Amino acid sequence: MKSKQHIFAHSLLAAAVLGAYTHSFADDDTGAQNAGTAELETVTVVGSINKLSGVPFRQAKSAVAVSAETLSEEGVEKMDEVGRYQAGFTNQPFGSDTNTNWFRIRGTEASQSFDGAPAAAYGFFTPHIDPFGVESVEITKGADALTYGAANAGGLVNYISKRPHKNRVGKGVVEIHVGDNKQRGLAADYTGALNADQSLRYRLVGSYKRADGEWSRTYNESYYFAPSLAYDFSDRTRINLLASVQKDNGTPSSNFLPQSGTLVATPLGTIARSSNLGDPSQDDEKNIARSIGYEFSHDFGKGISFSQNYRYQNISNYHRGTYAYPAASDANWNPLPLNESGYEVPRGVVFNDGKVRSHSIDNRLRWQFKNDSIDNTLLGGVDYRHEKIDAFYNLRGSASNVNVFNPAASYGAAQTINAPETGIKSKQLGFYLQNSMKLFNRVGITAGIRHDRARSEEVENGQSVKANHTSYSGSLMYYAPFGLNPYIAYSESFRLPTGLSGNQTLYDPNTTEQYEAGLKYIPSWLDGSASVAVFKARDKGALVSNATGATVSSADPIKRKGVEIQAQANITDNISGQFAYTYLSSITDSSGGEIRNPLIPKHSASLRGIYSFDSGVLNGLSLGAGVRYAGNSHTSNGSLYSGYRVPSSTVFDLFARYKAGKNWEAQINADNITNRRYISGCDYYCYYGQGRSIVGKVSYKF
Repeated sequence: MKSKQHIFAHSLLAAAVLGAYTHSFADDDTGAQNAGTAELETVTVVGSINKLSGVPFRQAKSAVAVSAETLSEEGVEKMDEVGRYQAGFTNQPFGSDTNTNWFRIRGTEASQSFDGAPAAAYGFFTPHIDPFGVESVEITKGADALTYGAANAGGLVNYISKRPHKNRVGKGVVEIHVGDNKQRGLAADYTGALNADQSLRYRLVGSYKRADGEWSRTYNESYYFAPSLAYDFSDRTRINLLASVQKDNGTPSSNFLPQSGTLVATPLGTIARSSNLGDPSQDDEKNIARSIGYEFSHDFGKGISFSQNYRYQNISNYHRGTYAYPAASDANWNPLPLNESGYEVPRGVVFNDGKVRSHSIDNRLRWQFKNDSIDNTLLGGVDYRHEKIDAFYNLRGSASNVNVFNPAASYGAAQTINAPETGIKSKQLGFYLQNSMKLFNRVGITAGIRHDRARSEEVENGQSVKANHTSYSGSLMYYAPFGLNPYIAYSESFRLPTGLSGNQTLYDPNTTEQYEAGLKYIPSWLDGSASVAVFKARDKGALVSNATGATVSSADPIKRKGVEIQAQANITDNISGQFAYTYLSSITDSSGGEIRNPLIPKHSASLRGIYSFDSGVLNGLSLGAGVRYAGNSHTSNGSLYSGYRVPSSTVFDLFARYKAGKNWEAQINADNITNRRYISGCDYYCYYGQGRSIVGKVSYKF
């Protein structure tokens, strides 16, 4: 039998031969650059997940880049709001949390990264993100192992931090914001130069914000500071030094509510949206995330270039959170509705106190060549990451029962927490080769291969798991002369999750195979774009929640399929709009038959429009409105109300902005303006969706 090393070497050779016949999606068509306000048009960074460069909309996959201007215009206060008007997203399925981002793409979790470097992805150490520090957000929907190996099946969300661009020297902004739930904040951003030719530049970004949560006596306060330095050694050699520190503290949310009293009313009615079934007198969270890294690039000429990015993360977290169980149980452990348990449910305590440190580095060499018939990019690289976790952690501390209609009566009761020490080390080494080409400016072909060697070790009990995995991808796209571009694509994802499952064992590897077909349209007669994508995916070893709220590896495969439609356009000089629709099916293929997975609505849609005045007394004023619809979903199989249908919901948003001259700008965003009370989803628990949020801000740009 051939060794794995021989198989890997032969696979790389095959990919290289294939690459000789196959091109870059980079395109000079200016129509692609005007594919909508969500496109990343002017930012090119080493830390981009779009390693082949080019415009995301022109690639044979579902990818988009959301600019900082769009984030601000939509009033994004937390990053799990970024997909409210994007197809493929299930937004805040666990409701609006004070400090955690909850979103799903194509029915499952997506991976997050900063400047192309994977973020820590272990429980409470998953870093918080301040939208003010973000220059753009790159989103790839669906399986993608080629970018940096270990990634969730839902896709990639890459936050590109603000850095000192040459065209921003001497420019800055100061803004303040206030809103309901005692929201307030102050932020500033400035770019300067340290020498006459502006080859050495710096940027300083900082913000402070505080807001109460939607649950009684919860809040979060955040401080963020991100200095960066750029130096152009020459026209061909550049480096960016990026650093940040963010401190969050507050009383965490406890938005896990019983199905009885939310989905199904009790004789006493339903649980109030502001009810806190935790214990705000004892619940506490403090989080400090520090990072430092660099992005380096050098152009050797003749189409050959090298780039490298490195990032170090150090995250300290203290979390103590009291939570209610989904239901009380009878003597046979059958869940009971609230009216049969005296309207009380047991509670537990989750406790975490520790630190995670991680290093990641990515090296890649790119060769681009072009003639009259072919435009080709060949990319090869090696990346490595190392993560170490030291923490005292316990999911099942004990606390007193809570009456859901009088939770304050149990605040301050004695609790028992016995948190054992957890030490986890994980490593991953990846090799990748990818080629893309365009033939005769009409046919685009890509092919890629990646091999990962991953290992995870639990130090205290001596557990370890390793996985060597090879992933493949390929696509074909036709660029029609009238802007209609059909494509087909195949991709895979691979991930060895970090951490211990609810069974106190290391996780199994997660793998996904995905097939996608789509159509992208850039009309010549309209400043806009439209796309349709159809996908089918199969997940093995996916992470799911059990009846106690713990995460375990699924023994059964999960099948997902869906349709995504997205369109955006500047319809006239004054009117712009965007539309998104998603059909999504997610089922677990168990021995007892197919089971619909919870939290995922089968249909969702959104529509948003803006009218901008450009003359008269209203010159500088923009008014907008949006509507978001989430269709029916289902509860978890085996829960109290097993397989029950969760009702659909529709919420409305309003937006207004006024620009006074070149410097001053005022804006107000009102989300869920009618304060619609709805359930965003249910598994074993149920979760209320975000209520009305009104935030106003004033900014001075110079």
